[in-house]
Amino acid sequence: MLASILTACGSPSAAPEAASESETVSPSPTVRVPRQVDQSDRPWVVFDPCLDIPDEALVEAGYDPKSKDEDAVAADYYTFLICGFDTPQRKYGMNVFSSNITFAEEQEKVMDYSTPIMLDGRRALRKVPSTLSCAVSMETSYGILIVSRIIQLTRADQNTEEERCIGIEETASIIARYLPERERELQDSGR
Repeated sequence: MLASILTACGSPSAAPEAASESETVSPSPTVRVPRQVDQSDRPWVVFDPCLDIPDEALVEAGYDPKSKDEDAVAADYYTFLICGFDTPQRKYGMNVFSSNITFAEEQEKVMDYSTPIMLDGRRALRKVPSTLSCAVSMETSYGILIVSRIIQLTRADQNTEEERCIGIEETASIIARYLPERERELQDSGR
């Protein structure tokens, strides 16, 4: 795995023995290697929901940060970094998927049960695939971010279908605040 990550990043060039003061360049910020990297030429998944969503955002959205459940899928052609959380009362579960599949691919895949929306200036899809879940897929510079809420099967309530999507856009907005800075710059420039 380490060899494939290093290959994907390229080989470091040999550093010169000494640089004059006029040749000194300030270091560029480092990019964290994602915990999973596929073998495609797609962009790296630069937002990791298990590492980049702060506890206070999870609490604001109504989820327990200590319930974190980490997963990842790196196939040959795409990557999904996945993190799941539960509400303190275990009424709902939330899965956050960060992927380098394109927004167009997501649109095609979910067209039978999605509605196009705009969310905080981003193209997004509101998805209602079943009676127990509701999700929002948002476009990012590297692919998509999906915020999915699942109603816990242990609930005996009778109103689960009516409530499944209540507040999903607000939850997705809270999570989207923590996308990388270049995401916000693209959003601010109207792209």
